[in-house]
Amino acid sequence: MVIEEKASVTEFWQHFFTTQQAQVPTISSFWYAMILLGLVVLAWLTALYHDRPAYVRFFKGLQLVQLVALYGWYLLCRIPLDYSLPLYHCRIAMFGLVFLPDRWRFKQYIGLMGFSGAIFALGYPVMDPYSFPHITGISFLLGHFALFTNGLIYLLNYFKKDNLSLTKIVVYTFVLDLFLLGVNQLTGGNYGILREPPFIDPSNVWFNYLVVSSVLSLALILTELGFRRFKRTQ
Repeated sequence: MVIEEKASVTEFWQHFFTTQQAQVPTISSFWYAMILLGLVVLAWLTALYHDRPAYVRFFKGLQLVQLVALYGWYLLCRIPLDYSLPLYHCRIAMFGLVFLPDRWRFKQYIGLMGFSGAIFALGYPVMDPYSFPHITGISFLLGHFALFTNGLIYLLNYFKKDNLSLTKIVVYTFVLDLFLLGVNQLTGGNYGILREPPFIDPSNVWFNYLVVSSVLSLALILTELGFRRFKRTQ
């Protein structure tokens, strides 16, 4: 009995850290509703406790653990660079919210990108092609929930309407995506979903760049304007 239990545990961890790809896991309507409910609950909790040091440290710590686990797996398993660099928009925001100084003006852009990006990612979840439960799937869920919370914490605590102009948001976005486009050309990756964006024919990379950058810019501008209005009502 004990041997069977040990074998079962061993099989679980082998599966959890496997590099054998499978179909992208599907999310049922029930679990999709749970994800959306999780966002609502976290928004409510963060509105209540965003200025509590213990709450802030917990979600930064959770983000850090998630990043160390995921990138530790990438390194140990020698996952190729077209897949394992921290150059997706949400990953950039995860690292930025954990490590950048809070008073740095550019961090407000990172906060906007993390908060809105997590909503997009969890609202349209597409996980890596590994059977669930797998480190990539758990990292996707925990990472984006933590990103949503850390982005909201930062914006509630440090948002200032004079930190970013709308023009700067657009410029930062198009410059960042141009850099990611160059990385994709070198690695063959899909960083920033610029090579194969959803709902778009991937054959024209410059059209993809224009559409993805424009949509992201619009999302960030709307988030910025929303927080400007929210701060005026406080």
